[in-house]
Amino acid sequence: MRYYKGYIALSETCDVPVLLHVRNARALCFDQLRELLSHEMLAVIVRSLRWRVARLEKVGLVARFNERRFLGRPVYRITQLGLECLESRGHCLVSLPSDTEQILHPSKIAHALELVNIHLAFARTGLLRSWKTDLEITSRNLVAASGAIKDYDAIAEIEVDGCTRSIGIEYERSAKSVTRYAAIREALDEDMTTDLVLYLTASDDIVYLLATELRSARKRIAFALSDAFRRSLLETRTLTNTASSEIVTFRELLNLKHP
Repeated sequence: MRYYKGYIALSETCDVPVLLHVRNARALCFDQLRELLSHEMLAVIVRSLRWRVARLEKVGLVARFNERRFLGRPVYRITQLGLECLESRGHCLVSLPSDTEQILHPSKIAHALELVNIHLAFARTGLLRSWKTDLEITSRNLVAASGAIKDYDAIAEIEVDGCTRSIGIEYERSAKSVTRYAAIREALDEDMTTDLVLYLTASDDIVYLLATELRSARKRIAFALSDAFRRSLLETRTLTNTASSEIVTFRELLNLKHP
């Protein structure tokens, strides 16, 4: 096939998956992208990924967050042009249209990168059946007539010992107001899309704050440090919102009935 000079030919099987991962994550590093694609058994993309990302960056479909160079490695984001490209191929999100002026505020980059790390931790276990990012969840909720209520940071569907569980995942980097937590409790109680909720944080203080604020929620909730969870996953000791604030492994929680 002949292509005009100065124009780029995009591959549906190789370029589009890269753009979708960059878009859905909001922000991610090259190594994270490579591992995500590896877990999806897309070896043909992985082999040429560095060239492919550089090519997409050169034509303006992805770009770097230059504000966070202190992270020591490039962090990539989708651009408005990249969103237009995906939309032209039928990959649209109501939550992130191509006329969005700011894809992600720089202050949210660390939050987005940690969610990718959590995604990868699940993927490495071989238990992960599907992963939905906040953009995908919010887009679904915006058009759903009923059912989905809570805009989680992510939803992971995993299979453990022959049983499938849907887990709403929240990564809490900083504390919210009392009023905000009251609204969150209400949203969690109304949500029917997940079996349980996992709150991961960066500090013990926030773990105990969350456990206090969300103890009365009817939804099963577990609280843990994010770095500990990524290391141990199913064997991570989690604080729960049961009446006695039990501490159980995440594996046990998957089968624990809420009182």
